[in-house]
Amino acid sequence: RDDLVTGVQTCALPIWAIAAAFAEAPLVITAKAGATGKLFGSVTAADIAEAVERQFHVVVERKHVSIESPIREVGTHKVTVALFADLRGTLNVDVRAG
Repeated sequence: RDDLVTGVQTCALPIWAIAAAFAEAPLVITAKAGATGKLFGSVTAADIAEAVERQFHVVVERKHVSIESPIREVGTHKVTVALFADLRGTLNVDVRAG
């Protein structure tokens, strides 16, 4: 069932375990980039939500992904995901040229 508070789909793992998994492993996203490492476009909250589902098997709505500033370069970026009421998970998003 979908949690009406955050939109994280209920799964077998407790929410705190999902937050711990986010902290342990980087989320890898491949995007088109130029020779200087600048992306053609940017990585959006929707891109991150889709990658979270692929890599961690957890469904997160894009509106619960908080990006401090637009991700427009290759490298590691910190992103916060609202998991449940007061619980937030921090993701290290590793953007790679591809």
